Amino acid sequence: MRKLAVRASLPRQGDNDYDIMFGKGAGLRRVGSMAIFRLEAKVFSREKRGRSVIAAAAYRAGTKLKDELRDKIFDYARRTKGVIQSDILAPEGAPGWVHDPGQLWNKVEAGEKRVDAQLAREFILAVPPELSAAAQFQTAVDWAKEELVTSGMVAEISLHHTKSGKNPHVHILCTMRKLDGEKFSPKKPREWNDVGLLVKQRESWADAVNAALEKAGRDERVDHRSLKDRGIDRAPEPKIGVAATAMKRKGVLDDPERFQVVRKVKLLNDSMPFMRAIQRRGEIHHYGMAAKWWDKTAFFMSRVRDQAKKVWQKLVETRRDKGSEPER
Repeated sequence: MRKLAVRASLPRQGDNDYDIMFGKGAGLRRVGSMAIFRLEAKVFSREKRGRSVIAAAAYRAGTKLKDELRDKIFDYARRTKGVIQSDILAPEGAPGWVHDPGQLWNKVEAGEKRVDAQLAREFILAVPPELSAAAQFQTAVDWAKEELVTSGMVAEISLHHTKSGKNPHVHILCTMRKLDGEKFSPKKPREWNDVGLLVKQRESWADAVNAALEKAGRDERVDHRSLKDRGIDRAPEPKIGVAATAMKRKGVLDDPERFQVVRKVKLLNDSMPFMRAIQRRGEIHHYGMAAKWWDKTAFFMSRVRDQAKKVWQKLVETRRDKGSEPER
């Protein structure tokens, strides 16, 4: 049997270098990739199934809290293995009760009378797995103090590590009102809802993460800009989401549609730099193989790309029909 040795050494594409081998042990090896950036902000309200901010706080901190309004106890103390550290940050001069999560979030619940009231603002931040847990938590604490607490928010911050260890992240649950003496102010600050503020917060979080990585002597960096703004030829990868993950975990579906879509988009993204780099500037050496083999491979890869694009477009159109964009 003649030996197969096909190699493509590719120039840098966007944020990654690629080294591709075909044959025994074949595959696409990504050399020097960026760390993952995530800053997701959302408002937590009662409008969906009478949600309780007490339950949310208990789950995120991995603790046991009583909802005084509903006379119900939410006990998530058993999941403390996933909660690495939790703390409450408050403006200088805040009353002592704000550092007691039970009192804090019960006062938030009691202070909002509307059935659809906005109870809290939540930030979800990805922290680099390359950093120690202590550095991950401190980076998030320093950022929250600078960007949230100084503006008047009370924030409960919790560092979570998943069982796989691949997705360390921080939840920051913030009050919607400033403190006014011993109680919350009667009006909610409208400036906290400004889109421009969120853009600034995304950029400042990227700066904070990069500073922490540099301090730790790491080469990885994050970028808060969109793929398009960074000139990267890659499709945005949709989130799998809590609902699809729960369906798979509970055995409701073996392979939910969300998982299928994510796999196809990831395949597209792994294939794209391979095709683009070889097409434009790549270098290919054949040993014992005819050019016809490569033509078939290129045709197959183009079919993979087209299929993934169609799946993504279908998902976008479906979500638009329902009045929302797909999660990214």
